[in-house]
Amino acid sequence: MVQYSNYNKPNKLLFVIPFVLFMLGCSCTPTSIPEEVEGIKPLWSTKLPGKAGVYNRGIIGFALFDGKAHFHSTYFTGIINDVFEEDNRIHALDIETGKIQWTYPTSYNKSKPMFFGGVPYQYNEYVVTKMWKQGSIKTDKLVGINFQTGKEIWFNEIPITYSNICSTDVVGEEESFYLFEQTRKNAILCKGNIYTGETDAVLVVEPEQGYNYTNITSNVVFQKEKSQIIAGAWERDTTNRDTYAYQNFLYIIDAKNNFILNKIHSDFFDKKMLIAYISCHGDKVYAACGLTTICYNLNTLTVNWTYKSTESYNYMTNQIVVNDGIVLLYGDNRYVGLDAHTGEKLYQGDIQCAKVNAFNGYAYIIGRDEYLYILDIKTGRKTHKITCPDKLKSGDGFHIACTPQVYGDKLFVFGYYHAYCYDAVPKEE
Repeated sequence: MVQYSNYNKPNKLLFVIPFVLFMLGCSCTPTSIPEEVEGIKPLWSTKLPGKAGVYNRGIIGFALFDGKAHFHSTYFTGIINDVFEEDNRIHALDIETGKIQWTYPTSYNKSKPMFFGGVPYQYNEYVVTKMWKQGSIKTDKLVGINFQTGKEIWFNEIPITYSNICSTDVVGEEESFYLFEQTRKNAILCKGNIYTGETDAVLVVEPEQGYNYTNITSNVVFQKEKSQIIAGAWERDTTNRDTYAYQNFLYIIDAKNNFILNKIHSDFFDKKMLIAYISCHGDKVYAACGLTTICYNLNTLTVNWTYKSTESYNYMTNQIVVNDGIVLLYGDNRYVGLDAHTGEKLYQGDIQCAKVNAFNGYAYIIGRDEYLYILDIKTGRKTHKITCPDKLKSGDGFHIACTPQVYGDKLFVFGYYHAYCYDAVPKEE
């Protein structure tokens, strides 16, 4: 079983969508690597199919499976006869050569368009991912895929009344998966079977007194040892015009018995922002909200420590990765390293961070300048700055929607049209 913590919330960045339908006609084979690449060079580079590029999510959180890494690309996107249409597909690439082994779906179906982007759940070869409504598509979707064959096993449409803005993360344990749906008033936890796709609403999250609305604001994580689902949320009074007539909560949900164990409201949470991201490691939950980050202990039911930035909101670091005893906070203009046990600030840097991930003592940062930076996560020292090979040809760098992924000794990233594989362990220059 593979379980993910946050790989990617649906990106809130705005992208300009062209109104021209591009025709497919590109090579899908690995391409040669230019010599003038700053830092380490990729092991392989593969041109992903499609003319609209990888403008939204690219690699979508799927684990390495059966010797393949998984990316996605957009064949076309645009307004066609006053209807928004888009063709997204998943590609399985051989991790040694970069050659495409299979693509899902194999063809475009106008009545069943794909908008990949959520964090999926995988159990053995079975994968389930949630797609949110987009453009003229008015409902969220769930799709189950067999990653051994690259074939769809089931496809479900979520009713429009439950397809309001909500998390697209799917978590689970063995054959059971969980996701949140959203009505106009309530977040609803649903439980499904990964083999059949059948789902049932198992918990309607009711607001506390004085509020009439509940909604998930962060990613969703699953604490395996305790069988708990954890998410950041807000509750508000929709009849109150006050912008800040709401409270932030961490929801701790008993997944086996389908009830809320605890709603954690802390005065330490930034009252002007929502909980943007959480990360769970063992019995510790790290939650970032505006200028504030807390460490909550699931055993003692107390806040172990709080970090409060004194900088302006322009330097807000409300995204989190945790590795090797370090909590790395990051945002558009700053990254900060904290001791995971004490919350003590150890270092900070001024890379403009778009997406970050951390593995085996290294942090991998896609900067808003479209370079890939590699840091020693213990010290914050930059070990590499890597130029995307596309930059030498088209001027395009690594895509700022790309969350780097490491599996074994390999690092996977993408640009606007290419997937790349690097050595994960940096070599000294």
